[in-house]
Amino acid sequence: MRLLIVGNLAGQVTATSQIAMRRGAEMIHADGLPSALRVLRAGQEIQLVLIDAALDVAALTAALGAERISVPVVACGVGTDTWAAAAAIRAGAREFPPLPPDAELIGAILAAGTARSLGISADTPCKTGLVGRTVADVERDLILDTLDHCLGNRTHAANILGISIRTLRNKLRQYTDEGVTVSPPTGPMRPLAMPFDAGVC
Repeated sequence: MRLLIVGNLAGQVTATSQIAMRRGAEMIHADGLPSALRVLRAGQEIQLVLIDAALDVAALTAALGAERISVPVVACGVGTDTWAAAAAIRAGAREFPPLPPDAELIGAILAAGTARSLGISADTPCKTGLVGRTVADVERDLILDTLDHCLGNRTHAANILGISIRTLRNKLRQYTDEGVTVSPPTGPMRPLAMPFDAGVC
């Protein structure tokens, strides 16, 4: 995941960058829109833009559209500023995570960006099924699909997702409480014949 942070994020650039890097993201910082657009035009394969909501989010999304640069934009701002949140979403931002940054929420945003970049579909962003969905929904599907792929093995799934086993278990407990079906945990891998051994002799 290559992340472009635009602006100072209300003084939280360092904290946000540290969270992103702990999640395995490569971070590039741009002071403002002109430098951000230079980075995006340079073909550096940016997969997610995190912009300070105090900047002109609409100008950024308009420039991206005009130049056919396809990259999701997330605006960050003070959580109590509901006007800024609404304005950012109207301007084209997909999410508005509050500041100071929350590690789990930033992790979810990066997971959603990773899911998109790894090709849930090879089509354009509007055909991936991500547009119109919340980060929480995408994160849940990514976690549950990974768990199914690992046949319910929590440790293996956590390693693939790049999160701690504790975080994974907390997420799964949350999903269960919400009524979502979660793959049961599995023990060590055994030969397929094992379940029938009792009747062999």
